[in-house]
Amino acid sequence: MRLIHPFHPRCGEDFEFLERLNSWRGDVVLVLDEQGRRCSFPVEWTDMAPADVFVEEAGGVCPFRTEDLVRLADLVAGLRDGVGGIAP
Repeated sequence: MRLIHPFHPRCGEDFEFLERLNSWRGDVVLVLDEQGRRCSFPVEWTDMAPADVFVEEAGGVCPFRTEDLVRLADLVAGLRDGVGGIAP
């Protein structure tokens, strides 16, 4: 399993896959690092998550996911309308 989150300091590293779990935070991947220590990452930070079509089409030029851009647009619209909150 490879960590692919572009802002994580261990991005690009390979880990030994142990299992995929559903935790309070959502789907996570349990792995072993090179020292044999167990650690976990959100599935969407790994190459086990389905690829975001927008990011693929951008050819690696855009680090943002469609979902995140939509939330940002909603936040800006809310601020413009005087609402100012982020919907869950």
